[in-house]
Amino acid sequence: MSTKKTKKNFDFIMDTDWLFNGILDAEQKQYVLLDYFQKLNKYFEEMKIYPMFIELSLHLGNIQTLINTNKILYTEKKFTTNDDELLLSDLKVKDIPVLATEEVDEYKKILKNSQPQLFDYFNFAKSLWSVVYESIDIKVRKNKLNIKSKVGFFYYQNDDEVLYIWQYTTKKVYKVENQTKTHLKQIFEGDKGDLTVEEIISTFSKTYEKNGEKLCPIIEVKCSNIFPLKETLLPIFKRKILSYINQTRETKIIHKTLS
Repeated sequence: MSTKKTKKNFDFIMDTDWLFNGILDAEQKQYVLLDYFQKLNKYFEEMKIYPMFIELSLHLGNIQTLINTNKILYTEKKFTTNDDELLLSDLKVKDIPVLATEEVDEYKKILKNSQPQLFDYFNFAKSLWSVVYESIDIKVRKNKLNIKSKVGFFYYQNDDEVLYIWQYTTKKVYKVENQTKTHLKQIFEGDKGDLTVEEIISTFSKTYEKNGEKLCPIIEVKCSNIFPLKETLLPIFKRKILSYINQTRETKIIHKTLS
């Protein structure tokens, strides 16, 4: 049994100001972009989707921002887990460098060439993401009526009978309206033995009694295929559970309105 979780920063492969690093030459930047795609391919061939999917989304957004406003979209956020989220409040913009007259044409040519390539590659990555997302099933096993709770648990058992249990906690983003962030904490990994999931949670969650977690929802997640846990399954487990919770809330609101 293990409850340890090692934290480190995950660096992106390419900064969003890649276009302005070095000489501003369309042919040279095409090689830079192709090198980026080749590095992404190594992850996607192994179906390791996060955090690379977030980086690719940021690059596509950056190109659109450059085309529309001549500003660079970037973030200073440090990613410490694969399931980490990039929120609107994490995004910043800055002016592009001052361009010489002879550089303007190259700049426009780079934008024209790179935008469709990034868009096509994003769609490719999105298709991989969708394959995983659709292969995941979730079911609330306990306290379904409390699904709107900001705290809950979910668990997954792989083909080797290793059980993983996480606690999720959703909080409002400080000083940002209508934005929330969900944090995951792994509380168990190992052989469940004769214990039930609820018994394991009550044993390994240090805040079980203090925070009344007996009433929190417990969700089972299953996946019909084998994918990397940390880089793919866990981030998409999180997003699918949050989508389910949000849909449940919206359904209840609609039901109350019609009633």
